[in-house]
Amino acid sequence: MGGFHRTLTEESYMQRRWAMALILASGLLAQTPPVEPPPAPAQVPAPEVKPAEVKSEVPATPKAEEPKPAEAKPFDQLRPTQRKLAYTLHRAALAAHELGTYRSHPRAIEVRETLQALVNAKLDIPEKASAVLPAAEAYLGKLRANHGLYDADGKKLLLEGTWKDLQAAARAAAKTGPKGLEPRLAKIKGLLLDPKVDAAAPTWAEPEAPAKGKKAKTKGPKAPEGFSEQKAITALWVKRAQAWIENTPQEVEINGEKKTRRKADPVQTKALNDLAAWLDKDDLDLLRDPGFGWLDLRRLGATPGAALLAKAADITAAKAPEGAAGELALLPAFEPVVGDSKFGKGEEKRLVLVEVKQGPAPASLGDQFVSFEKLARSRDLDVK
Repeated sequence: MGGFHRTLTEESYMQRRWAMALILASGLLAQTPPVEPPPAPAQVPAPEVKPAEVKSEVPATPKAEEPKPAEAKPFDQLRPTQRKLAYTLHRAALAAHELGTYRSHPRAIEVRETLQALVNAKLDIPEKASAVLPAAEAYLGKLRANHGLYDADGKKLLLEGTWKDLQAAARAAAKTGPKGLEPRLAKIKGLLLDPKVDAAAPTWAEPEAPAKGKKAKTKGPKAPEGFSEQKAITALWVKRAQAWIENTPQEVEINGEKKTRRKADPVQTKALNDLAAWLDKDDLDLLRDPGFGWLDLRRLGATPGAALLAKAADITAAKAPEGAAGELALLPAFEPVVGDSKFGKGEEKRLVLVEVKQGPAPASLGDQFVSFEKLARSRDLDVK
């Protein structure tokens, strides 16, 4: 690649090696099934023994079974740089999913955070005023599962409760818990309860030009509040992933002689560079880009970080995903280990990523999304 001439054998090796590195870098693969044992050797019938030849034998004491060694996870077999690439790509995918939520509706994040604040205040809401809480939790589950305020058929999601119940819960919470929930809920009342308010998801398209001599009836859409900030967070994690690109053997020419050197993989380099350039586009241009549809964990599947890298060409080429989005999955958690950089200036300390471990998946999708949403909106290496 990159103008270099390689034999077919070398090129095939590079392609296979990069593909394996990409898969392993996700760090989210299921455990490899154990290798099937070889078939038992054919039993040869023992020769017939005459009665005179029969000897009494003391039965052998059975040997205690030796414990089988624990099978290593594929993620644990990666080199430190590969694990760091997996972690930073995973964070980029989470940030991209959060960015994608804005496309559903300019106020999708506001709706989610307001209802989450109400649910979090359940301990401050007495039983007689808590009737709406199950409906609020159910609505939050649907919002997260559908990546926004509309279902797969484009139908708006509605809260199965009443404004009176929401008011009662918010006012009860204000007595001993958080203040200001009622005015926050009032701002999204129509989105939650009225099927006619924003019944269809926004298209982000520019309004048609008015006929000659007439004024435009509507103004063009504006990018959602907070979109630029989330775009910058996504771009930051893409940039951080670039520091851990896999080094692969490549043929170079030095003083007219062809030699092999280990350099940053050109395919991964191009994919991350292209994603960084794509995220640098104007907010509205990005929202209108068909490739934006890939910024969804349902599309990126069980290995979202690796899939984001693999789909970079489609994303940046404005190629929209096809077919229905898949189901959300429980994903193993990453446990980053941070330490002080060796290159700090004076007493100033800078935290850097030292190691990455893989932990168990959360207990439920609800728990997972609470964690993911916090990570998705953070520039920090780790958010507890």
